[in-house]
Amino acid sequence: MTREQWLKAYNKLNNSYKRTMIFRIGAEAGFFSEYNNMVLALLYCLKYKIKFVIYSKDANFSLEKGWNDFFESFGAEASGEYNTIYNLRPYQIVQTPKRNYLTKFYKLISGANYFTQDLWDFHRNSKFSEEIFDLPSLGMHNASILDATQIIIKNIWVYSSQSRIIIEKLKLNIHLKDNYVGMHIRSGDKFLESELFNIDQYISAASELRNIKDAFVLTDDYTVIEMLKDKYPEWNFQTLCDESERGYFHHEFIKLTKLQKYEQHLNLFASMDICAGANKFIGTYSSNPGMYMGMRIGEEKCKCLDYDSWLIW
Repeated sequence: MTREQWLKAYNKLNNSYKRTMIFRIGAEAGFFSEYNNMVLALLYCLKYKIKFVIYSKDANFSLEKGWNDFFESFGAEASGEYNTIYNLRPYQIVQTPKRNYLTKFYKLISGANYFTQDLWDFHRNSKFSEEIFDLPSLGMHNASILDATQIIIKNIWVYSSQSRIIIEKLKLNIHLKDNYVGMHIRSGDKFLESELFNIDQYISAASELRNIKDAFVLTDDYTVIEMLKDKYPEWNFQTLCDESERGYFHHEFIKLTKLQKYEQHLNLFASMDICAGANKFIGTYSSNPGMYMGMRIGEEKCKCLDYDSWLIW
């Protein structure tokens, strides 16, 4: 099935549902937290026959057009600016009688039954990861959640013409053999969320693939690259991380200009594409890029150091 055929089938199905959800992407978190939750929400809506609509006009990753700054459209989109205030992740909301009244009002005028906060706890529930998806018109035949997410991502992770040119140019800076390992090694503020693993653990996992000594490393800290090259000189490590980068800290990232954020996201997307093309991806499911990679390429191509199996994080 071509993407055009899939989109036609998806939109026919999506537009047939009587209830509607407007999902706001880019509300407050890093890109892959936003994206992963969007995919899960979309899948939840397919499962329970709810029309899925995205709102991205003021996304925190936006340059000018939100989603369409980076990707081609795939379905229904909302434009009402009321989403900025009344369509949020639930923990961002302080309930007041006035707010509750206005939220109901804007749902009424938009024709939406649900905003992001209303279904958040349902598509993020661990029980949802056990669901089976039988949507033959979309290529899902009693599919597991990861089989289903691979189909969705294949058809919506499609770059706009402008982004595609830049991303392909970035990839030309990387020189690897046909067989290589992809790694995601994060430092920065990640230690605030979960345990960090040392580089030896990544190389130990990578060494399970015999006769491979090429690795692409997605990292936000060039110190990681320096350590890898120093300790494992027999390996060929490649990265799109600049030597000036010394760790990702979200409070610093949000201070960048829109153009700087746009460029950094394109670099990140190019890196994720390269990781997805590896023989094996080595990372952590408790990071959003690792969670995304499991959704994109499946558990069989992933080796994560924190959990044996993919999970909703």
